[in-house]
Amino acid sequence: MSVLRRALIAASESDALERQVTSRTLTRRIAMKFIAGETLDDGIAAVREVAARGCTATLDFLGEAVTGPDDARSAQKAILTACQRINDESLPSGLSVKPTQMGLSFDPDLAFELIGEIATEAQRFDGHVNLDMEGTDVTEATVALCERLREAGHDNVGCALQSYLHRTHADVERLTATGASLRLIKGAYDVPPSIAYQDASDVDASFERSMDWLLAHGHYPRIATHDDKLIDRAKRTAIRLGRSLDDFEFQMLYGVRTTLQDKLVAGGWRMRIYIPFGDEWYPYFMRRIAERPANMVFFLRALAGS
Repeated sequence: MSVLRRALIAASESDALERQVTSRTLTRRIAMKFIAGETLDDGIAAVREVAARGCTATLDFLGEAVTGPDDARSAQKAILTACQRINDESLPSGLSVKPTQMGLSFDPDLAFELIGEIATEAQRFDGHVNLDMEGTDVTEATVALCERLREAGHDNVGCALQSYLHRTHADVERLTATGASLRLIKGAYDVPPSIAYQDASDVDASFERSMDWLLAHGHYPRIATHDDKLIDRAKRTAIRLGRSLDDFEFQMLYGVRTTLQDKLVAGGWRMRIYIPFGDEWYPYFMRRIAERPANMVFFLRALAGS
């Protein structure tokens, strides 16, 4: 991991820098390249926008690591309201939920209860609920939570898995055994070499291994990448295996490589756009900047006021 990327990931946890970034017009404008906006109306408008381009969506109400049950229930209420809007307007969207936003770090039973209620509501419109994968302190708890929810009959619950972790392929097989549809990503946290690959080539190799396995054995794999090489490999693998184009999808982030998104849709491939919204956007934004070197230049210039 580069020094600059590591610094930006660390900056995502800085309250002082958050105040600077969120209070400046220019940096807020840059952030809104990756975030639909701060309100549910903004998120719903973005879902309509991508749907008009032939894509489906996953709505993500930003926020993480709440410290008490009242905050967790408040976040759940916002997500349930999003469920209602999706259902009322028949929008092609699922939901992404951060388990720590539902209280996983301090009360796993509460997280199970709240996410279970979200999954039940989402089932009304055949909506998929993805458990976001967060820091490594909750990796095992998140995988176990996905298992528990599916055992309780929430068949529309899946999970994101990060290819930069050494344990990920085992988790791919473990959760596939439950019937879960999995979202494969690279990962965007600063993690030590004892548990994660540090070189991009090793992260890619891990992604390829799990992606190939999911396309051969998985339940509606969700391949989340903007990497041309990985996308081309997924296409070749799916064709070689005879996997239907309707039985897996590519996923990309809102505001990233829109031209490529449209090209894939035009080619008949399924494309889902991950759409974040909410006023707690700063940590998410900083991790997106850290992931893509081209975005770092714009951000650093804006922060300097140039």
